[in-house]
Parts: sequence; structure tokens; C-alpha cells
Amino acid sequence: MNVVIRNLPKDTSENEIQALLKEHGVPVTKVTLTNKGNAELCVAVVALDTNRAGADALVGMVDGKFWHGKTLAARTQNMFTGQGLNQP
Repeated sequence: MNVVIRNLPKDTSENEIQALLKEHGVPVTKVTLTNKGNAELCVAVVALDTNRAGADALVGMVDGKFWHGKTLAARTQNMFTGQGLNQP
């Protein structure tokens, strides 16, 4: 199961994302960061060793969290389209 975390500071590292999620006891298997060509936008796709309920719980913990000067947005990822579900 994947979770997409948006609105990260542009200089965010994979290790910082892993540390953030470790605070919540989340079993992370892989973190992929992308900038999408915009220097102000950083997005993390986080692969989790959990089911949908676990991913939804993580979204609840991270979505709206103020972290490094930014308010994070988190959504579970649709495995068929690769896009976050319930995007505003």
C-alpha cells in the first residue's frame, strides 16, 4: 500500500520522511521523492508494509500536520492510476 505526502519542503530527504513516519510506528519499505519540475513542491510516495486500514491511519496522522514550516497533505494512492485518492 502506498501513501502520497504532498507539500513537503523542497529540501526534504528520504531519511527525514522515514524518521517522521517512524515517530508514528509506521513500517516503511521505500520512500520516493519527486520534485515534478517545481522547485517549491516536493512530493513523497511512501511504500508501506501494511493494509488499507494501516495506510488510512497514517494518512490521518500526517494529513494536516505542520512540519518544517509546511502543512502536509497525505492521501492513499490508487494502485491502478498512481494518483492520490480523495484529492481536493
